[in-house]
Amino acid sequence: MSLLLRCAQYVFIPLASLFSSICLALDSPSQSDESLKKILSEINAHIIQKNYRSAYQKAEAEIDEWAGEPNFDFLYAQAALEHAKYDEAIFALERVLVSWPEHIPSHYLLGLTYAKQKNYSQASGVFSNLLNAQLSPTMRERISRALDAVERNTQKLEQSFSHAISLALGHDSNVNSGALDDRIVIGGLPLTLGQSSLKTSDNFMRFKYRFRGSWQQTQYQGWKLDVNFSDQRHKDADQYDRYQGSIRFGYEHKKESLTLSTGGQFGVLTLDDNTYQQDIGLYGSVQYNITPQYFTALSSFVFSQNNVQDRNLDSRIYTIQGSAGYSSALWLLRMDMGYTWQPARYEEGEHYGRDYNFISGSVSHKTGEKGLLSFKAQYRDIEHRADHPLFLSTRNEELVILNLNWRYKWSQALSIDLSASYYDKHSSITLYSYDRTEWFTGVRYEF
Repeated sequence: MSLLLRCAQYVFIPLASLFSSICLALDSPSQSDESLKKILSEINAHIIQKNYRSAYQKAEAEIDEWAGEPNFDFLYAQAALEHAKYDEAIFALERVLVSWPEHIPSHYLLGLTYAKQKNYSQASGVFSNLLNAQLSPTMRERISRALDAVERNTQKLEQSFSHAISLALGHDSNVNSGALDDRIVIGGLPLTLGQSSLKTSDNFMRFKYRFRGSWQQTQYQGWKLDVNFSDQRHKDADQYDRYQGSIRFGYEHKKESLTLSTGGQFGVLTLDDNTYQQDIGLYGSVQYNITPQYFTALSSFVFSQNNVQDRNLDSRIYTIQGSAGYSSALWLLRMDMGYTWQPARYEEGEHYGRDYNFISGSVSHKTGEKGLLSFKAQYRDIEHRADHPLFLSTRNEELVILNLNWRYKWSQALSIDLSASYYDKHSSITLYSYDRTEWFTGVRYEF
């Protein structure tokens, strides 16, 4: 919700509480019960003190007995709104308006609640109808401003687009993921590896482009589109130059603490200007916010991977992943655990098929107003599905990936990145063991 709507809410709540205090002072027949007057006084006192949690808890405890009593419902709605219980606030205000159909504060609070819920079409209708009522100049101005804010937010809600381009220069200590040892043993015989199979370092330049689009259908539902493209060029090892692109399109449903996402993805990788690999698949996820800071999620992915140059590398990928994390204004902590099944598509390539479990943890921290420091660690325990036809044994591997990144925003659009990554892979077959260090620095422009 925009700053103007939040200000309107903060101004209105004390005024509404004052109105409630005046109503309490009027000893009408519907308020003659001393028990009700005591309850209303306690709720109203909590609201005036901005102790909205206590106000809502007190009102919720009395809802079964006093729902339908307009003074109670009005205070209940105020407490529910401030406690982010928007549906409850709307139901309470609708009950108030059954008894008091011309009650301007209830109509206004209903419009603010719809706006907080991002139900801008309903909020606009409430505020527009209010402008036709008898209003004080101050209230008319407040409603007009709220209506203008809703209309601006409606335009933003319907669709939004963002672009980002970046250019980085860096160094890769092992461009080809080459072996650490120049000798391997096959059938008890030592063999010397050629230079192309050994660890090769090189400098590189990387260009990236990212597009994100959002088309909101209602306050709860929307379509998402992510497009990513990268072009990496090496100084000497140009056979490892690569283009990589992906398109991800999906649907998202978000209501209160629950977010559901599903969609599809297509990706392509080229090496040395020749298409190397394509993948296409589906994804789905459920995220639940336990509190405003803590969340948990469950995700699944199904992909078909096609290697254009060697059909034995074709595979299907099935992944299930659980996540948990903490998010605040300064910190984001997340942990992921899961399992991946990756069987080969063809029997002759089964030794390339593999299954692995994985765990990762990440920490991001805002260092001041412009800096963001991030660290991520990943571990994979990999087991291949069949014996290697040359080495006559099954590959068992462990992979550790560490990444450290710092981003500094010069302005709203321009930022610089410093990043370093380390890869360490141990395999039961020496040829496939390697380590690798990559670092880069670059600039990023968002618009």
